[in-house]
Amino acid sequence: MDANVEVVEYSDPICSWAWGTEPKLRLLQWRHGHRLDWRVVMGGLVGDASQRRADWDAVRAAEPMSQYWRRTHSYTGQPYPMPMRRMARSTDPAGRAVKAASEQGADVAARVLRRFRESIFIFGETPETPEQFADAAAEVPGLDIARWLLLLEDPASEAAYRADWEETRRPNNHVRFLVNDEVGNGAMKHSEDHDRYAFPTLLFRTPKGGPDASEFTVPGWMPYEAYEAAMEAALPGSTADARPGPTPAQALARWGTLTEQELLFICGGDGALALPLETVSHFWGAGLFYLTPAEASARHIPPMPIPSPT
Repeated sequence: MDANVEVVEYSDPICSWAWGTEPKLRLLQWRHGHRLDWRVVMGGLVGDASQRRADWDAVRAAEPMSQYWRRTHSYTGQPYPMPMRRMARSTDPAGRAVKAASEQGADVAARVLRRFRESIFIFGETPETPEQFADAAAEVPGLDIARWLLLLEDPASEAAYRADWEETRRPNNHVRFLVNDEVGNGAMKHSEDHDRYAFPTLLFRTPKGGPDASEFTVPGWMPYEAYEAAMEAALPGSTADARPGPTPAQALARWGTLTEQELLFICGGDGALALPLETVSHFWGAGLFYLTPAEASARHIPPMPIPSPT
């Protein structure tokens, strides 16, 4: 079987539910990445948080946002900022920056997106300017920062991001007619005078040219099994050759960083005890965040390895 399932992921760097879903999507990509053609669409969560609020301030807005994300954390287990130092006025600049990074490859863009999320949800800094982007993405493997920042000034970068923004605001009938009042639900959202997909929403599509082309939607906060089920529905047999889950060492080598929730969800077993001895740990306020020495150096985190097992 040579055909791959097409995956379209609608997301935003500052969405806490998208951040909370990272453990599931990392596991899905590890187990089935060889059978998935994955495209990330930057949807734009907030156009301008200061609209009709003349007193809006990035620092004052930070703590209420942190408390909102703390509630999300209670469902997802993923970190929330303690403290939150600065909130963005708009999520568009970060989304556009991720889109611009994709010019250097999907893997590079994925690493930039992850760095932005870690900057926000672990270190409490929401990048919104080119200088802040460069700081958050320092030493991302494969990223030419000068070329990236230059592209951000190109109108083509804005056009590419705007195409993603508009695609996100053409939700399919599945979410248009979905009725769900659960927390983190993926029913169609209406914000800033537009309908749009909830974040994250993933579409799994039958390979192009295949018979009986179909689309299967996994919207909002959903169990991991829903992703595999949608993949299998889009292309029967596509989940049969799944890779075994990674060891902690393999996961850290692949991604460079792991939250405690990711370590538990993706690897299970002995967790931190099975990480390489050179792994660096960072206490984010209510738990640990694990990094390779290279990733720790890029964030200026002192080299304090995790304790060796006794």
